[in-house]
Amino acid sequence: MTEQGYPPRQPDQSDRSGRSRTSREPGRTGWQMLDAFDAGAEPESDLPPWAVPGGIEPLRPARRPPRRPVPEPVAEPTPAEEPARDRPGVRRRLAGRTRAAAARRRRSRRRLVYWGGAAIAVVVIIGLVIVLNQPPVVRSQFVTTLQKGELSSVPDACHVVGAATLGEYLPGTRKSIQPFNYRGESECTYTVDARPVFRVLNVTMQAYQPAGYIPVGNGNATANAAYTYGRQRRQFIKPAKNTPQPPATITPLTGLGQEAFSALQVFHVGTITDWVTVVARYHNVLVTASLEAQASGGFGPVSIGELRAGALAVARQMMTAVQAIPPVS
Repeated sequence: MTEQGYPPRQPDQSDRSGRSRTSREPGRTGWQMLDAFDAGAEPESDLPPWAVPGGIEPLRPARRPPRRPVPEPVAEPTPAEEPARDRPGVRRRLAGRTRAAAARRRRSRRRLVYWGGAAIAVVVIIGLVIVLNQPPVVRSQFVTTLQKGELSSVPDACHVVGAATLGEYLPGTRKSIQPFNYRGESECTYTVDARPVFRVLNVTMQAYQPAGYIPVGNGNATANAAYTYGRQRRQFIKPAKNTPQPPATITPLTGLGQEAFSALQVFHVGTITDWVTVVARYHNVLVTASLEAQASGGFGPVSIGELRAGALAVARQMMTAVQAIPPVS
C-alpha cells in the first residue's frame, strides 16, 4: 500500500468559456477499489479528506472567466454634432467645438464683414451717382392757383348800381334782366323803351382764373385778366372783319381800378345808335359798363357826354363793390 498523501495534480480541463470546474471522482485503483456489490460499504468512510468535496480548501480559488466589456450607451447624434469616433473611455468633443472649427468661424466672419462692407459701399456709390446725374426737377412755370390779393368771386351785378344812378341815366320805366349770376361772373341788363327815351345799360363783372394758354405771363389769374383787358381794347380800336361794329374812339381813364379806358362807337344800321363802354381792371377782375341810346326813329335827342358820364358812374359803383370783397390771402 502506498503512502497516503495528496494525489498528483490533474491538469485544468475547464473550458475557457467561464463554466465552473467540478472535481472528478477519483479513480478506483489500489487500496481505493471497493466491491461494487458491497452494499454495506460506506464510500465516504474510507476516502481521504482531499477526495471528499468540500473536505479541504483548494490551494487557490477557481479561475473566473474573463469579463466581457459592457458596451457603453452611445448617445444619438444630433444634427449639430457628428457620431463619436474616439476610443472608449476618451472624452468626446462636440461638433464645432474644436480649435479648427473656431478658426473657420472667425475666418467666415471676417469674410462676411469684408464683403458685406464692400457691397454696402458699392450700393452707396451707385446711389450717389444716380442722384447726382439726375436732371434737376423742372417746376412748371405756370401758376394754377389764385395768388395773394386776387379775388375768387364777384358781387351780384343787379345789386351794385344804386337806384338814384339808374333813375338819372335811365329815366322812365325800367326793366331788368339777369342772364347769369355765378360765383366768378355776374351780368345784369337794364332797359327803358318808351318814346322819346330808348336806353340800354349792361353791366358785367368777371373774376378770371389762372390759365396756362395765355401767351404772356406765367398764367396767373391777374395776367389772364390783364391779357383779356388788352385784347378788348384792341378789338375796340380795330374790330374784326365782317362785323357791324365800327372802330371806337379810346379814352384812357384814371382813378378807376388799376387800369381803365372808355370807348365811343356810333352805329349807323338803319338807325343811329351811340354806344359808350367803360372797361376797368382790378387785379384779376374786369368790370364793364356800357350805355347805349338811340338817336333816331322817334327817339332822342341824346348827348354823348351824358352817355359817357352815365357809363363811368355805373363803373365806379361796380368797382367799389368789387374792392369790398376779401381777396385771397
